[in-house]
Amino acid sequence: MSAPAAPAAPAAPAAPAGPAFLSDVQVLAERDFKRSFSKPALFGTVVQPLVFFGIFYATFSGMLSAKGIDYGPSVTPTLVVQALMFIAIASAMALATDRGSGLFNRLRTMPISSSALGAARLLTVAVEAVISTVVITLVAHLAGFRFHEGPLAAIGFLLVAVLFTAALAAVTATLGLTVRSQEALAACLYLPYLPLLVVSTGFVPANLFPGWLQPVVNASPVSAVIEALRALSDGSTGTGRVWPALVWCTGLILLCGWTTARAFRKVTK
Repeated sequence: MSAPAAPAAPAAPAAPAGPAFLSDVQVLAERDFKRSFSKPALFGTVVQPLVFFGIFYATFSGMLSAKGIDYGPSVTPTLVVQALMFIAIASAMALATDRGSGLFNRLRTMPISSSALGAARLLTVAVEAVISTVVITLVAHLAGFRFHEGPLAAIGFLLVAVLFTAALAAVTATLGLTVRSQEALAACLYLPYLPLLVVSTGFVPANLFPGWLQPVVNASPVSAVIEALRALSDGSTGTGRVWPALVWCTGLILLCGWTTARAFRKVTK
């Protein structure tokens, strides 16, 4: 007769979900920060926007001044949006690199919350967006850019910029997780960038576009965000120029957050 089985050892108490999740986010975010804030990566976050600012200033400042338009208030929001688009593109490329390296499969074997990866990446792009926006607006101050409604408007400007970056990062993350080839992914990310920026109110008012194109320009999410940033800087928020950007960003985050989560589940199966 076999000896009775020894009683099973009591299971260790599970760690609280909240602290464990925050710890996972911290670990993954530190990794992302080291990569995103390395010297080469900082070029895209800080130096590149300033280069574009100088190029556009040399190109447009005289022309706009001749038409009675101040360069700083008019073009600065456009350059902020442009910088945020590059941040979202770089985030998707980094996500694709992680996918190709097998990082996601390794994380599945570790006691790390799968949602912590997305939260860490979102935190990273948010910090990048804050740095890039602050740098551009500080330099644009020399060109006449001001927040006419004071600190609250400046905070609102920054929050809209971060929200737009989160929305773009959700869109590009879906592509980064689904497009297998790095070359194809780069094409999918960079090809729409210029048309989206040009076919907007970033550089030219909507009424100066051909009549058939004006509805597209007015409905563009890029136009909505640029107009919201302009409204927050020039103090004309009462005209309803901010809410379209909030609607666009919220809708993109909800939709593409779902598609990104679905793509992530497929990648880690």
